Amino acid sequence: MADELNLTVWFHPSMRLPVKIDPEAHPFKVSPTNTVVDLMDKCEDFFEKITAELGTPLELQINVLWNIKDHKKALNPNDKLGMHFAGTDSFGVYGDIQPAVVKVAPRAEEDKVPVTILTGFLGSGKTTLLNYILQEQKEKKIAIIENEFGEISIDDALLKQDKMNLAEKIVVMDNGCMCCTIRGDLAKGLQEIIADIKKGGTIDAILIETTGMADPVPIVRTFMSSPEITADLRLDAVITMADAKHLTGRLDDRVEEGKVNEAYQQIAFADKIILNKLDLITTEEAIAVKDRIREINAFAKVIPAIKSRVRMSEIFDIRAHDMCNFVNVELDKEPEAAPEFSQGHGVGHEGGHGEEEHGGGHGGDGGHGSGSGHGPAAGTGQGQGHGAKEDSRHDTRVNSFSIVKEGEIIPRKLSMWMQMLGQLPAEKGTIFRIKAILAVKDHPFKHVFHAVMDVSDEDDAAPWEEGEKRVSKIVFIGKAMDHPFLRKGFEAIFEE
Repeated sequence: MADELNLTVWFHPSMRLPVKIDPEAHPFKVSPTNTVVDLMDKCEDFFEKITAELGTPLELQINVLWNIKDHKKALNPNDKLGMHFAGTDSFGVYGDIQPAVVKVAPRAEEDKVPVTILTGFLGSGKTTLLNYILQEQKEKKIAIIENEFGEISIDDALLKQDKMNLAEKIVVMDNGCMCCTIRGDLAKGLQEIIADIKKGGTIDAILIETTGMADPVPIVRTFMSSPEITADLRLDAVITMADAKHLTGRLDDRVEEGKVNEAYQQIAFADKIILNKLDLITTEEAIAVKDRIREINAFAKVIPAIKSRVRMSEIFDIRAHDMCNFVNVELDKEPEAAPEFSQGHGVGHEGGHGEEEHGGGHGGDGGHGSGSGHGPAAGTGQGQGHGAKEDSRHDTRVNSFSIVKEGEIIPRKLSMWMQMLGQLPAEKGTIFRIKAILAVKDHPFKHVFHAVMDVSDEDDAAPWEEGEKRVSKIVFIGKAMDHPFLRKGFEAIFEE
């Protein structure tokens, strides 16, 4: 068998090449041990390159390849070339030709426009915060989107009357911010808005207020499953606005069995929580509310606020959903408490809010909320949980915990475990969210994983440094999670 083949391509005449190609000037030097499909790939790459050089970029998808000495025999793509060719044979090809797709380098995550989801109950202070962003702050130019989800669809003919099909009531403020309302298809509305922003000027960030619904998951799902959106936008964080005076009561609301209290859900899915209206409670009450939040979500930073005033840097460019940024933060560490939540620091009273949202309890349409006391956190670290005693099999509350383990993960076992988590039996609990940094065996990069309910994504982040301990960290937030079951399953995927 020859060490190398020098094959010449022959394009079937019915393909009608729009450019003239001299096959004799471009022989294919291949090994007899290469497969027919390898030759197909090589020919397709050549075709794309030569047509681009000739000024007409085209792509070729080969359907059939044969030795022209035997034109009746189409070759098996998996056969070795040495079985069918020798020396300087020619091969025929037939396939589809189409214009080449222009390949544009993807934008880096930090260059995309960050999108923040703002959620919170009526009365928490969202309106005050939005008014502050739109009218007073000068730090950033923010596009605020009020996302209305209605049961009645808007008539298409009515929508077509607007400049932008799905974005209505566009108001540009004196500070450069803009405000609009989107109804219906959020993904299409975002695409139209970003196109409009590109034409008209710079917007530093987008904030989506969830109006008429408390659950941020549908919007998160839109971003995690819509590459056409994430080409220009990146989901930055979910921010929950909480009323310090009434949050505990809402967490204690009794609702239907088997569902999740909306207040619990908002805290559980939050990357950062603004604890507003601290001027209406005592220091001790503020500490108690903060601790109650910690029992549900040990990993979201809690920001104290009065009259919804916070620095823009606290609610934008957080990169909580940027998986490559997971390696730059301590996933398993609780954020440091603000001074307002420490003993000895008073909370100033600046008078009432005068906000029409101010009100009492609000019953959610979801389920938990027993009002019972929560156990102390057992700490973070080697499998320790938050908001549940370590020896308890189940915690029926919404809570969070992390597992940290040194060692290397077996890829096959990791895949099987992840599939199991996606089909977790009801008696093992409900997982709302997972964040993980994983040390996979024989893999040079830190592997990051992020899941929100039934949507997940994974990627490689920074490489493991020479001599760096291979430590994996995983964070769970959910309801009625079987901590020992999840911990045992995670530890079982490591190399023994």
